[in-house]
Amino acid sequence: MKLVVLLILFGAAVSDLSLEWDKFKRDYNKNYASAAEEIERKEIFIENINRMRAYQHTYPDASFTMAINYLADRRIQELVSKPKIHIESRPTIRQSSIETKNLPESLDWRDKGVIGPVSELAGEIVTAVVSTELVESLHAIHTKNFIEGSIQRVFDCCPQPVDTFDCIQNMSGICRKNDYPEALGTCEPNKCTPFTTFNKINRLIPGDEGTMLIWIQDSTLWAEIDATGVGFISYTSGIYDDPTCSQTQVDQAVQIVGYGIEGGKPYWLCKNNWGAKWGDQGYIRIARGKNMCAIATVVIQVASTETTTTTHYSSSTTQLSTSSATQPSTGSTTQSSTGTSSATQPSTSSTTQSSMSTSTTTQSSTSRSSATQLYTISSIHLMVIFVMVTVAQTILINN
Repeated sequence: MKLVVLLILFGAAVSDLSLEWDKFKRDYNKNYASAAEEIERKEIFIENINRMRAYQHTYPDASFTMAINYLADRRIQELVSKPKIHIESRPTIRQSSIETKNLPESLDWRDKGVIGPVSELAGEIVTAVVSTELVESLHAIHTKNFIEGSIQRVFDCCPQPVDTFDCIQNMSGICRKNDYPEALGTCEPNKCTPFTTFNKINRLIPGDEGTMLIWIQDSTLWAEIDATGVGFISYTSGIYDDPTCSQTQVDQAVQIVGYGIEGGKPYWLCKNNWGAKWGDQGYIRIARGKNMCAIATVVIQVASTETTTTTHYSSSTTQLSTSSATQPSTGSTTQSSTGTSSATQPSTSSTTQSSMSTSTTTQSSTSRSSATQLYTISSIHLMVIFVMVTVAQTILINN
């Protein structure tokens, strides 16, 4: 009798999952190339649903919600960066001890009009997506004019394992999306003219979320996270605090665009790149202050240290004010080179240790001699880029 009951319950469960599968295909207009692919996707769908429900049963008081979304027929390995993200951390000074108690309780750069649309580009292109987002947002913060950058140019010219930020800096910045709309499969850095760049790269001491709070007052941040936690792929709302994600391994990059507190629980506001149908319209709030999912392990900020008239935002309102100011250089290893955040001239980079206070670098006056030097350095940069891309492509082919 017990066996009969179990068989009935099992049959009912299978029937329910089949109905959910049919509804999933209708809701998200899913069509597969073959019957074999549909069988495989259905198996993945059932695995993901069972994992989600088991998690909800184990953690009924979780601070975030989960639901079936359009990625329910995908394995997490299909969505994260492939090959593994390779962005150098390279910090060299001690962890920051700067006070953060006087900072605003929350910040959302989306309110300032400096954040672009959510990309739906997963996998290997993730590094190009997030690095481009950082640079275009920095430009918008300084100029009050958001211009969407070309992810495809960065993808073509800065393939892994090349450090994407070093590569962008050597190419004198990013181009407009309209000027380089599609990936060409080969690097053509001169196909377009960069509209903005940066001359400083701040790289975080791992685990220093206090410095992250300081940095984000001035611009958005690159962060690498572990996206393999059970709840991540099905996240819909709330503050993601998941004990199943790693605090040491990373496989996905996001743009941190703000922070806040809800119900006494602090969080980072992160823009993912799995489309607006994932998460909370493409965003996720990750628990702050505990290196959740290794979010404070590899963090990068790009900045411009030139003394220029730039737009800064009031901490408590969205009102704009114009001032002559520079970006902070606290608690990081910095790489500085001549140029402004909206320059289109090539930049040269050298590594300098940042101090605990904000430093201001002024441009030297130009002359025929310096112009000649810049021309020579630009030629060298193009040669370096060519060699870097050739080596990277060779590594990828061999692997």
